[in-house]
Amino acid sequence: MSAGREEDNNNSYVVLQHPSGSKVYVVGTAHVSRKAVEDVVSLIQRVSPATVVLELDADREKKLLEQAEQGDTYGVKKLQGKSTWQIVKMSLSGEALPFFMSTAYTITGALMGTAPGGEFIAADEAARAIGAQIVLADREQDATMARLQYYTRYLTRQDSRRQAETRRMHEMMDRTSPSGGQGGFPTDTTRSGGMPGFLRRDQGPTLREREVEEEVRESQAANPEDPWGLGPAPASEAGMQQRLEEMMREGGCARPNAVLEAARRLFRDGMDPKGRINPEDILAVRECGNSLVETFRQRAIKGDDTWLQRLEREQVAGAKEAAGMERSNAAIQKVVVDERDLILARRLWEAGQETAGQPVVGVVGAGHIKGITRYWDEAGEPATEAKVQRFLQAPAEDGSPWLTAALTGVVLGTIAYRRPRAAGFFVGAVALATAPFLGFTAATVNRFSKFATKLVDTVDSMDGGAPPFGDQGGGWGPGGGTDEWK
Repeated sequence: MSAGREEDNNNSYVVLQHPSGSKVYVVGTAHVSRKAVEDVVSLIQRVSPATVVLELDADREKKLLEQAEQGDTYGVKKLQGKSTWQIVKMSLSGEALPFFMSTAYTITGALMGTAPGGEFIAADEAARAIGAQIVLADREQDATMARLQYYTRYLTRQDSRRQAETRRMHEMMDRTSPSGGQGGFPTDTTRSGGMPGFLRRDQGPTLREREVEEEVRESQAANPEDPWGLGPAPASEAGMQQRLEEMMREGGCARPNAVLEAARRLFRDGMDPKGRINPEDILAVRECGNSLVETFRQRAIKGDDTWLQRLEREQVAGAKEAAGMERSNAAIQKVVVDERDLILARRLWEAGQETAGQPVVGVVGAGHIKGITRYWDEAGEPATEAKVQRFLQAPAEDGSPWLTAALTGVVLGTIAYRRPRAAGFFVGAVALATAPFLGFTAATVNRFSKFATKLVDTVDSMDGGAPPFGDQGGGWGPGGGTDEWK
């Protein structure tokens, strides 16, 4: 198999050659790009594929179609009216991250004036119009979120252990240094009562942690030029500003400082219950954002996905931090990017096999193009399918969660029966410990939901209530909008 590249005048896709003779056209999109919608529709109408493969799972397709039918352009309705109990349930069940990811796409789509995921709706309509088969190729979102939390937890635990070992080493060296009055060298075991502290391990990594570390090492080895580090600055407001300024310069924004100021005013006014968002600030951010997304999308289609991946990584990491989760770039790289690159490559290969010489069109985020191309030569191997099946599943946790819950219930029930005061104290302590986190989540959910609603209302009034791509039958085609504010 060979991954031949073929590009049109708009540089919107690559072509992968299948052994069956099928040409697999893979369109690289950005999920908030008007141009991507035009590219998808144009390609499907031009090549008349037998199959259209979408980077969607069944649940996400259903939600997008429902939003389109309800006229909920930016998907803001699903963010509204969350009760306290719903927020608590969401926090405890791990649904907070998908909620904040969805919120991020709603806000980004409104700022850009583009329906998030509009290219998939457009592809669905264009495929049905020519009678093409539609294949949903992505992993279920719940499985992706479960795997992301799993690898984040284990990798964070490993990082904590390494930091603790480093601290112990520094403490031992400080105690044994001549300046500390102890003399000798830290390997002088007669002073420390055996093996020196920096060589001792209180508890080594578990078998599961070693397996996770090896899997991540394999993922990084497959893509060594993109280590997905934190970037040039730490995860702070100053660090975020530094990264954003660098992205804006790379993306061709004419006045990055002015755009940042407009963004600050926009979020300040949007978060203030009495504030009013200025449409001029939205237009300033929109102009820069469209330039950024389209520039990085074109680069990714040509094989340089560094900046698009960095942009998307910031979005995922921001959603994780809003949900109160640890940020692990290695986990994001493995689960959100590398695993799904392989899954999508395999599903595109299967579509090429089944069409027996007829063309296939794949619609995927441009950040997956490079990985799909890299995996194409091995996409048809049985070992690849076995690996894909493993990636499709939520990871198995140590022990049975039902057994753990049952044992916990038995223990608490026994304590409550024999020592009711102790049980009451325990429940109170748990409530006291979890209250700050749940309170933070509830406040964050409410604030972001109100901000998204205010932003969408402002954008709708700016654009005259017109669909983001005009009204062509289903209302998801290119064009539309007004030039009043511009």
